[in-house]
Order: sequence, then structure tokens, then C-alpha cells
Amino acid sequence: MSRARRLDPRWFVAPAVFLAVTAIACGEADPADPGGRTETGPASIVVLTGADQRGVPARAPAEAVTVRVLDADGRPAAGSSVAFRPEPGHGSTDPASTVADANGEAATTWTLGATPGAQRLAVSADRAEVTVRADAIDLDAELDALFAPASAAEVDAVRADWAQRNVSAAGVEVELTEELAFGESTATLRVVSHVVAGARHFGAIIVPDGAAPETLPLLMYSHGGDGGVSVDDMDIVTLALGGLSHRFVYAIPSFRSEPLRYAGRSWVSEGPSSHWDYDVDDALALANVVFETTPEVRPDAIHILGGSRGAGVALLAGARDERVDRIVAFFGPTDFFDEWIRVIAWKTALDGPWDLPGLIHLDSTVVQPLVRGTLSTPEARLALVRRSSVLFAADLPTVQVHHGTADFVVPVSQAESLMRTMAAFGRTSPDFEAFIYEGGGHDFLSLAGAIPRAVEFMSQALRPKGNP
Repeated sequence: MSRARRLDPRWFVAPAVFLAVTAIACGEADPADPGGRTETGPASIVVLTGADQRGVPARAPAEAVTVRVLDADGRPAAGSSVAFRPEPGHGSTDPASTVADANGEAATTWTLGATPGAQRLAVSADRAEVTVRADAIDLDAELDALFAPASAAEVDAVRADWAQRNVSAAGVEVELTEELAFGESTATLRVVSHVVAGARHFGAIIVPDGAAPETLPLLMYSHGGDGGVSVDDMDIVTLALGGLSHRFVYAIPSFRSEPLRYAGRSWVSEGPSSHWDYDVDDALALANVVFETTPEVRPDAIHILGGSRGAGVALLAGARDERVDRIVAFFGPTDFFDEWIRVIAWKTALDGPWDLPGLIHLDSTVVQPLVRGTLSTPEARLALVRRSSVLFAADLPTVQVHHGTADFVVPVSQAESLMRTMAAFGRTSPDFEAFIYEGGGHDFLSLAGAIPRAVEFMSQALRPKGNP
């Protein structure tokens, strides 16, 4: 008689354990075994932004450093602890460590070290690591190269660029026509639009009523500031001209990206802003619209009154277009290679632009791109040449300049630069006049006697061209 077989209790194991044992026997990873499990934590780090930047020493470059942490399967390793460690002398980060978000991303602001040169930042998550590199520039050396005196070749290159620009009257449309009270008489206001370099530009034209054909000279008002222009801004001009006000046709350009305003309405010119440079294209194109659509205007000349930014535009227009005959320039920039501009460039490179007209544009299109390396020094220098009427002084028409010694928006050094250059050419009154007002600021009314002088000067435009 055989004995009953006893079963070994070791065979009574849970199916999951049995499967695990089988998997181990077959060579598969045991998730409980640290030496053989599949990695689910950080395995690699990808730099998304902030690699290979240029920046100013002791300042943060333009982009934050952003990384994505991935596991061994290339999936975001959410929740990973990420550390940012600059090498010694290579600055600091804020934060120094953080946790990756649901996309596996983490970011920090890297303030570069104070010494110019190559700098390195180690980014790590567990055993994964990557190095981010940056270059801290020598700001003084960069500015020395940027503000070295302009060469004749650079001036000629800008002249060649100007010669290729098309400022003809194109796509002209009349947006509004209205009678306007004009001193003791009336005038017709037209708001017009036209196309310059593919962008629609708006301007106003004012024509005193009753004038015979080709009897009124064109007087353009070139405005200051960044906020556009209003037709009402002409009130001070016509008030100053008094009894002469009805003897001119007036043109009021807005500049691209800025509004022209009248009676609660606004028309915004298209295109990106281009302080001083393409402002001139907008102004000259509007002058061509006036000549083609206004029978009363004399076709022989353009006369321009400008203040601040608008004075800089007026002088550049005079250098570019031989039809510009007479300019009154109140406290405008003339020389972008002046020490004042260098100080602005240095300060904006460090701390961002001042809240002054045109400086945000100059910072965003010249200074910061130069710092980042996206704009070369030769390109940046040409941008300054294009804005410096003093470099084209030989091409300027008859000019009268007004500037105060206490002007803290555009310093008097800008007028003095033009004065020295014109004196070197032997240009004196009445061809060139400059009045410096002790204690005068950035305001027409602070320059005692300036308005009567300007009116007398501009009244010479009423004489037929060529007559003394």
C-alpha cells in the first residue's frame, strides 16, 4: 500500500511572485532590484533657451536658461530636482535649484560674472548633466569700436542706400476733407494716405482757401516725441506766423507705427517704427503727395520746421533731398557719434533704455542686438551714420538752429557738433545760423526770442526761389 504524496508548501505562492521569479529567470529586470531596473528618473537634459548667449558682465543675458529633463525613454521627467551651478567667477543663478514642471522643464536667470570672457553654467538633475556657455563681452571695447569716427566709405554707403529708396507718391487716397478755421480766414484740411515701402502712411495737408495755382510755398511740420501728431499742433505754428500763416501750404506727416489725430479721430501709419531714419522717407513721400495733389503749392521747394526728433528728421531730409530749401531746427539730434549717445548706449546696455523719445527704439534696434551679437558692429555703425546729419553737412540747405544750454533731453552738444562742422565748411549767416540760449530747456517757450527769429527766417521762403 502506497503512502499519500505530501505537497511541498513552497509551491503555494502568489501568481505575481511566480511571474516575477520567472521573469528573473528569463533575464528581465526586477523592478525591486536597483541594479537591474529600467530607469524612470532623469537620464538626459536638453537646453531649450539661453545657450551660447552674449551679454554684459554682471548682468543677465536677454534669454533665461530653460532646460527639459528627460528619462531614459525620452519622456519628460516631471518632478525632477534641477540644480544650476555656475563655475567659480561665472556669476550666479536665481533660482539656484528648482523642480521640473509637468513638461520636465526648469528655468533660471543667469547673471554673468563680472569679468569679460567665456563663462560656463552646469545644469544637473540626479546623474544627468549639461553645460550652458555664454560670453561676457568687454563693453568698453565694443563701444570703442562702435563710436570710432565714421569713415568716408560708411558715409558713401549710406548715401547709396538713400538713393535707392522710393519716396514717390503711391496709392494715394483721401481719407477726409473738411473746412478748417485758419486765423481770420479759412482753409481746407485733407487727411491723406499713401504707400511708402509697402506700408500705408497717413498725413495731413492744409491749404488756405482762395490761393492761386503755384503761389504758396510748402511748409512741413516735423513733430517731436513718440506719440504721433495732431493737426491741432499746427496752432502754435500759425499763431507764430500771424499774418503770414495764410501764405503757406502745410504738410504734417505722422511717422510709421504712430497716429495722426484730428477731431477725435485717429489714423495710425503702418510699418515698424524707425526713428529718424525711415521717418525721413515718410516725410518726403508726403511732400510728393502734396506736389501731385495740390494745385496751389509752389513746386520748387520744401521748407521744414522741426522740434526735437522732428528737427533731426528735418536735417536728414535736407541732406537727402535737394528740394529742401530752408530748415528751422529746434533742439534736435545731429550727431549719433557724440559722447552723449555713447553714454546712452553704455547705460542702456547695462540697465535698459531711458524713457526719452527714440531711445527705446535705439536700444532695441542697435544697442541690444549689438550686445547679443545679432547685429554686427559694421551694421550698427551704419545705423548711427544714417541718423547723423552732421556727417552730411555739406549737403544741407539753409539752416537755422535753436538750442538751450539746460536741455536735458537733447543736450546742447548736438547743436555744437553741427556748428563746428558748418564753421569748418565756412558756412555762416545767412546760410547757416545757430542760436544758443543760456538756461534754455527742451521747450520752444524757454528760448527767449527764438520764435520771432524763426518766423523771420522762414518768411524768406515766401520769396521766389533764387531771389535774394
